[in-house]
Amino acid sequence: MSIGPVGFAVVVSIWTALALPALVSGLVGRDYFGRVGGRPWGPQLAARWGWFLMELPALVTLPAIYLTGTRLTGGNGWAVNDLLVGVWAAHYAHRTLIWPWLVQRKVSRMPAVTCAAGFGFNIVNGLLFGWFLTRLADYPAGWFGDVRFVAGASAMALGAAVNVWADYHLARLRNATPGRAVLPVSGPYCLVSCPNLMGEMLEWAGFALMSWSLPGLSFAIWTWANLIPRALWRHGWYRQQFDNYPRSRRAVIPGLL
Repeated sequence: MSIGPVGFAVVVSIWTALALPALVSGLVGRDYFGRVGGRPWGPQLAARWGWFLMELPALVTLPAIYLTGTRLTGGNGWAVNDLLVGVWAAHYAHRTLIWPWLVQRKVSRMPAVTCAAGFGFNIVNGLLFGWFLTRLADYPAGWFGDVRFVAGASAMALGAAVNVWADYHLARLRNATPGRAVLPVSGPYCLVSCPNLMGEMLEWAGFALMSWSLPGLSFAIWTWANLIPRALWRHGWYRQQFDNYPRSRRAVIPGLL
């Protein structure tokens, strides 16, 4: 298939626009995971396998396209592209091969439709960013020192650190008190109910900045559209479970949301 820069921008823009109804649906609809009352929606599968199957396309699609695609030449050759693919692969290697088995509880379930939707979502994003890196990306010499790259890489590193710490801290608390609801009270949990989601939102906003690309921005917007409703559901669950839940604590953005 042949598509130029303008056509590619149109495709990515249409895909990005679909994040708005997804956000609205999440904000006004029910919690499909069953966090706040009711049962999870539709057929269920083990959460560990669900997350593995859902994240696997992201781990495979972009690197496969990148390694087999036509290579451009630019001021930095492929050094920037290599780094972008590397940090993407590192994130999804953790999310696919490590996180489901260490963090997710064996008894947890997830809706099969969520797994299927995430599977398709990750394929689309891998295709879009793979197309960009192999056909359009041409970063200039000195990009590693550009303020956009430095700021984006810093934000991504900080977001990844917060995301991983929060996930594993919550997992340790759950393992220490099996069968009981736990209330985290340390670190970024003092500011928001879902620092793991806050970290992931910051992580991909940073990736969009360091890549300075339309697919990167699209993925960041989609990430926020998916995670903000989840954070609000989780925040509501905490407030239902704990009468003494701190009133100053927000869902996902300190002091705002």
